[in-house]
Amino acid sequence: MIRSIIKLLLCALVLLPLSAVATSGADPGPDNRLLRVGVRGHGGFTRLSMAFERDPAPVLHPLPGNRVRLVFSNTAGGRWKKLRSYRDAHVEGVVVASRGNDLTVTVTVKGDPRGVRVSTAAGVGVVSLDVGASLVPRRSPPLAQGREGIKVGVEQLITTFDPPFKSEIPFTPTDRRVLEAMTPPAEAALIMDGEAALYEGNGSEAAEIFAGIGATSPGRPLALYRLGEASYLLQKYGDALRFFREAERQWPVFLSRSPSTAFCYADSVARNGDLAGGRRLLGSLIAGLADKKYAPALLVRMADILARQGKDQEAMAIYRNVADNFTGSKGNWQARMKLADRRLLALEPAAYSSLVKDYLEIYERGSDFGLREQGLFKAALLLSLYGDADQAFARVAEYEKKFPRGMYVSIAKGMREELLVPVYRRIARAGDNEALVKLALDNRDYLGRVLAEEDFIKNLSAAFADQGRIKEEVGLYANLAIREQNRAHAPELYRRILHDAGQLGDSALMEKAAGEFVERFPAHPWVQRFREELAAVEYNRGDTQRAVGRLSGMLASGTRPEYAESLYYLGKSLDASGNRRDAERAMLLFLAELRRREISSPLAADASYVAATARLSRGDRTGAKEILRAAAEASPEERDPFLYKLGEIARSEGRYEEAARYLGTVAKEGADPDWRDMAARLLADMELTGMVRKSK
Repeated sequence: MIRSIIKLLLCALVLLPLSAVATSGADPGPDNRLLRVGVRGHGGFTRLSMAFERDPAPVLHPLPGNRVRLVFSNTAGGRWKKLRSYRDAHVEGVVVASRGNDLTVTVTVKGDPRGVRVSTAAGVGVVSLDVGASLVPRRSPPLAQGREGIKVGVEQLITTFDPPFKSEIPFTPTDRRVLEAMTPPAEAALIMDGEAALYEGNGSEAAEIFAGIGATSPGRPLALYRLGEASYLLQKYGDALRFFREAERQWPVFLSRSPSTAFCYADSVARNGDLAGGRRLLGSLIAGLADKKYAPALLVRMADILARQGKDQEAMAIYRNVADNFTGSKGNWQARMKLADRRLLALEPAAYSSLVKDYLEIYERGSDFGLREQGLFKAALLLSLYGDADQAFARVAEYEKKFPRGMYVSIAKGMREELLVPVYRRIARAGDNEALVKLALDNRDYLGRVLAEEDFIKNLSAAFADQGRIKEEVGLYANLAIREQNRAHAPELYRRILHDAGQLGDSALMEKAAGEFVERFPAHPWVQRFREELAAVEYNRGDTQRAVGRLSGMLASGTRPEYAESLYYLGKSLDASGNRRDAERAMLLFLAELRRREISSPLAADASYVAATARLSRGDRTGAKEILRAAAEASPEERDPFLYKLGEIARSEGRYEEAARYLGTVAKEGADPDWRDMAARLLADMELTGMVRKSK
């Protein structure tokens, strides 16, 4: 225990502000002085020149907010206030300030803050700070091919994301006897219910309970503290700070009795931008808890605040101290995570594998759930950027499985989508159809990026066909097509579904897919094709009215069909509805389309018959006979209905001998027994009535 206290005190020494050291009588004071400062633009950068009495040893620190700071130890100088308003293409102000015995020069950089360069001239006491985009380092760790999308936003995530911090300080409910002495019984019971909700981590319930305690109630100050804690738990740090400050005004002594409350207050102050105030409150709390097991974790949080203040050296000293001296504590793992994160931001390619091991050790051995999650995610991230795609993919999938509600889960989803691309390419090169099908089915929620790969859908369809798994292909494509994020690829997916539905003979599937396409993509170049597919299903189901609605536009606009048969379906549907004039037009267009495409169709004979009967219905016998004769000549094997109809027309016109020839040919030579029988009966009737002589 004593050793732990000593180690904590060593850490605390790092926290002492430098101004405290400056008050020591042993300090001789600054031994250097800034004499002159000049600013001048150069090609591609701005130069800040500083002249000193002696050669200084400047140290450059990057700061949040696109700032950099030069620190000159044991150096004095003026404040140079005019520089604060200096602006040009590269610089947004310069602040010169004293910090104890040190002099700091802070520059706000326009653009990338990495575009800085420090140079010194030995023997003349001059330091130059160059600032400009042209100075940004061009070298960066080479990413594995195809991983560029993963890198976007990752550095910002690591540097700016500040997840909720678990201090490990136990929440201590108010003693029942204290409550009953302080408030009425009903209110005491209410406060106990609210504190129970806080203990269980239910911030919303706790906030609702404590908000109901009136402003004049004796329990109001306690309720305000608890409202602050509930808001902190809900990550509403602005509300938390407001409640804490009002509570402190009414009952300041409570903070010394409730360390968990004091921590939430201090952290809320820091998270709301008052880093110095948060650091001061947290420092007081650490001093009072130096002998507790959760003190190392508080030191790590203190270091976080120091880092955000730009005091990187002090922060790193604390991280290293806690990592080296508090083995087994939560603070130890937190500090190790912070040190690993610092390495991540300045990573060299050759070092990534050792950093992966560090993160995986935190994941596998760490005692805190949140730290374990971070460890696995960051190991997966490094592998995703620089490592083998299959190993990275496996780690990302492991993260999603282990932490399905984790704080990085949305980022992991994007990483998994990106990694599918190189994994798919490897499988495609190997020609492993079984692996490709498995990859797609196992990752159906992550195919958004790989769908854009050239020939992915084509290769996947070929793999499904090779494996004889067409139904699974249809299920996958239907699932993908309906997702809005896959909209750009949905037409091709629907086209594949229709093809598979045709192979499977699944008209319901065809109707569903075609219907979805027509509804979602009314202006797509393929919409006519899908509309015709849908009409064909409706026609074959007997829903001729819907078929007419889908296809009648072709007659009005003169649009040529994607499938010639669509005109036939339209003609038959119109004929069934009694619209024989348009039925005739559709059938003649169908026959013309066959000739234009130089193809034949088993539907041509029936189309000719429908067109001919339509002409007959409006009294155009000559036109009907032209169609019938042409059809009989074009399809000798299917001439029976045409010859029979020609016989009927001749009979009705009184040309009995001609009628007998047509009917006799069908009765004797017809291929269809039904038409032969019909022709024989009509011919016999003509003979019985004396229209023609009996045939021998």
